[in-house]
Amino acid sequence: MTERLIQAFFYNNPDSYPPVINGARLLAKAGFKLEMYCRDDGTDWKIEYPASLTIHRLKSSKAGSPREYLSFCRQAIRLGNSQATAFIGHDMHGLVPARLLAARHKRPLVYHCYDYSGDGYVQTLGGHVIKKLQTGFARRANLVTVPDEGLGEILHRELGLKQTPVVMANSPISHNREGGALRLALQAGGHAFEKIVFRQGRVGPGHALEVTIRSIPFWKSRNWGFVVMGLTDESYLRSLQKLALELGVQNQFVWLPPVSYDLVADFTKDADLGHALYEPIHVNNLNISGSCKIHEYMSVGLPLLVSDRPSLRSLVEGHACGIVADDSSPERIASTINQFFENSGRAMQMGSAATLAFENKFRFEFQFRPVLDALERSVRNE
Repeated sequence: MTERLIQAFFYNNPDSYPPVINGARLLAKAGFKLEMYCRDDGTDWKIEYPASLTIHRLKSSKAGSPREYLSFCRQAIRLGNSQATAFIGHDMHGLVPARLLAARHKRPLVYHCYDYSGDGYVQTLGGHVIKKLQTGFARRANLVTVPDEGLGEILHRELGLKQTPVVMANSPISHNREGGALRLALQAGGHAFEKIVFRQGRVGPGHALEVTIRSIPFWKSRNWGFVVMGLTDESYLRSLQKLALELGVQNQFVWLPPVSYDLVADFTKDADLGHALYEPIHVNNLNISGSCKIHEYMSVGLPLLVSDRPSLRSLVEGHACGIVADDSSPERIASTINQFFENSGRAMQMGSAATLAFENKFRFEFQFRPVLDALERSVRNE
């Protein structure tokens, strides 16, 4: 058997998925060789992957179609190595080839579920088929991980899992960052805010961006800015900018283009409050305490602004690291932000508490430990 080889499958570009990137880095640090099979979307974010990781970016001429996914699965299964120690499936599309290979070669299976496609989702016929496969295949996994305890309970119940999934927050690996990048980017655009409410990651619906923009007229200072940074659809971004213009706050709302994941912390460290509002549009937004951005904020000592949801309230109150807002009301969001920025001592305490919680509990070295332990047991039992 090939020594300590892991094969992983992800039907997307891993360059913009922090837990996939950080998981690969920790597997390499633990001495595993990793082969990852993913979809080639034509984008290279210049991630510094470990030398022991080989990424196979599988191409298809039928982008976004069921044929593309079938082509991905066929290629992945054909390239599967019978000598692998274990197989990893990332989300339900990656679970399918990982499970088929694990069954064929009688190897352990790890399933990382970052986003669960619950019954409220609108799905294509192909999506329904994959969800049905997920139900059967997840039950056969030796280890299932989820980023939030509530989401784990839902998977346990709806998929009929033998055990409740392991909670693994999608946090970063511990790092030291000096910051400065956000202030420089804003300065280049002619902005110099006294306080910055910052949101990084995908800029899209469900993130309470519209209601936050509507809150800006109620902020106590025109020198405070709401800055978002990340991938977005041009039409959606235009709608946000139009809304800001209509409200007369266009100078306080700024969009910055996405940067490589390895550079994100250099921007985040400059902010004053980490925006992590999530509207209750689906099951993942209701169980979101393990979100990448939340723990990236905490890793640089940035206090959190979260929605009034049980998992988020429990996080910020349990660790005294943030504030809770009613994301349905612009006035209440503004009131929460105003009170926070008017008490600098409280802000400093929350920032220190966020750093402490990250270092003592949430950094990915701790969160990923159950996965490494499971794989080490697989090696010993070969």
